[in-house]
Amino acid sequence: MATGAAVAALLVAGSAAVALSGGGFGDGSGTRTAASDPSARTARVIRTDLSNSRTLEGTLGHGAATTVRGGGEGRITWLPSSGTTVTRGKTLYRVDDRPVPVLYGDLPLYRTLRAVNTVGRDVRVLADNLLALGYAIGPQPAPGRTVVPMPAGPGPRSGPGAGAGSEDHPAGRPEKNTTGRNDAPDGKPSPEGRNGSAGGTASTEGTASAGQSAPAAPVSAPVRVEQGDAVLTTDLINAVKRWQTAIGAPATGVVDPHDVVVLTGPMRVESLQAQVGDPADGELLKATATGKAVTVPVEAGDAGGIARDQHVTVHLPDDSTAAGRVASVSTAAEAEGDDSAPKVDVLVTFEDASKVKRFDAGPVQVEFVGETRRHVLAVPVTALLALREGGYGVQLSRGRLIAVTTGLFAKGQVEVSGAGLAEGARVVVAS
Repeated sequence: MATGAAVAALLVAGSAAVALSGGGFGDGSGTRTAASDPSARTARVIRTDLSNSRTLEGTLGHGAATTVRGGGEGRITWLPSSGTTVTRGKTLYRVDDRPVPVLYGDLPLYRTLRAVNTVGRDVRVLADNLLALGYAIGPQPAPGRTVVPMPAGPGPRSGPGAGAGSEDHPAGRPEKNTTGRNDAPDGKPSPEGRNGSAGGTASTEGTASAGQSAPAAPVSAPVRVEQGDAVLTTDLINAVKRWQTAIGAPATGVVDPHDVVVLTGPMRVESLQAQVGDPADGELLKATATGKAVTVPVEAGDAGGIARDQHVTVHLPDDSTAAGRVASVSTAAEAEGDDSAPKVDVLVTFEDASKVKRFDAGPVQVEFVGETRRHVLAVPVTALLALREGGYGVQLSRGRLIAVTTGLFAKGQVEVSGAGLAEGARVVVAS
């Protein structure tokens, strides 16, 4: 780090200053002369790029693990093996021989999704995942529209066009339409309901047609659809039923929070925390990201110079290097013992995953680059001499002393500038 290098320079310069007794200003130009020592070691003034980097120890693996907990009643009847990769729509585990599939999202399901016209971001998670899996969910009310939530009964009526499927969309088979439109046979979008909500949502107006029950009365005031929300329309409920049939679950059209597991993306099963036969409402497994990553513990006081998306260089066990990027810096500082400083975890991912495909785990070193100064004059830190009148100087091999201004300290070199100092000149360094 720059601060540590500067302290080291002061120590070196302080000892070297003893050799400067007796020298005075020569020509008034800010330099002074000193007797040259033929036996002194010298180094060239170079023009280079300087970066104050620091190298820290890290561990190669798959990053921090996420604990997956089950819920509801029942017993675990199947679990995946360690190392299994799970993706959207795939079964993560089974409860009472019922599959619990994976959905992607940043928000877990936190309530039972049953009542027509339920509005929320959790409904959006369900809708987006069904679309991604190939199920047409019908049109959705636009943000700013209002819908009227209906009573949470046993679910939409059964019969043609509802329940497990219809002649046009057989149960258990994803539709090709992933646009979210609910097209009529003539290819034109279905008309919107009279209450202003999109087709497929429940309306409080109108008369029941022959053979159908009248719509249930609303149970609350109209709800506004906000940006990021979705609405549990009858079309979406019917899509849920077709999806449930396809995965071998009861086609109820109802989704409870413990019926699915919401993950942020594809995950790798790192370890199992439960076994077959255990109750479902506990810790089941730990999962990590599928890509390789490096976890670097950094003292909380030293983490201020590390930022997300910062470029780093990872030194691998076979002495090769791989370019990386800071993916995250944790905000929770933890101490390993009473006498140790609190540390935060820095997660580093790789720009080219093929560079590390031959390694599963192991210790590595991560080089963090801080400030960079390009095309500057530099000399070894040991060339600096403390001047009695303040500041620093360097002594040319022929004896002339030049006052210099120091800049960045990095890897034993220091950026310098001063009148009469040029690239290629030789300066005296401490032995």
